[in-house]
Amino acid sequence: MNTNSEGSLNRFNFGSELEARVAEKYQKEGFSVIVNPDFSRLPFDLGGYRPDLIAQKEPDQNYIIEVKGSSRQISVDRFRSIAEMVHAHPEWRFLIVTGDDDLPVGSEFDLLRYDEALRRADQAEALIEAGADEASFLFLWSTLEGMIRRRSIQSDIPIERMTPLAMTNHFYSQGEISREQFHQIKELVAIRNRAVHGFHDPQIGEGAKKLLLLVRELASEWQQD
Repeated sequence: MNTNSEGSLNRFNFGSELEARVAEKYQKEGFSVIVNPDFSRLPFDLGGYRPDLIAQKEPDQNYIIEVKGSSRQISVDRFRSIAEMVHAHPEWRFLIVTGDDDLPVGSEFDLLRYDEALRRADQAEALIEAGADEASFLFLWSTLEGMIRRRSIQSDIPIERMTPLAMTNHFYSQGEISREQFHQIKELVAIRNRAVHGFHDPQIGEGAKKLLLLVRELASEWQQD
């Protein structure tokens, strides 16, 4: 069934309440939404896969969307092959949207570049030297998140709308980060969670220094690919 920004969504057509909420979210942003499209409505062959939603908005925002209740329910290997098929059509993007998703619609189109990440690392180093531990940590954390989301798109790993911890777990399972980097990020996630909720963490200064090294390491590595 096709619905557009001027129409209403019939909730009986959805497989779940979450699917209905995601469709409404995109429709409110001006997208035309196709719910549970049959194969004749797909923009190209997806090897037998049928998405939950197709969302389109002029001039160039075209999404094939899989809706999942939780990132823990996802087999990235399966969906990575679908992402690779969609990647062959540059005007389209494959997204997995979960119940944890709180990112703005369309945010995938404005992600940090690796050269920008390296410049931000230099700025964060100045903050660290000035004793602004919390500010430097949160600045570097947002940089790391942006880098991981960009890398996931480049590598056809459709996790760019997941939580930081979920992205880290999937990145490790897909071989995008080393075991050491994986454990570093998990340690830093715990510091990040305390900081963003207003709790003081005595480890945040050391965390900022570790995060600075990690951002530079990954940005330099991924920039070369």
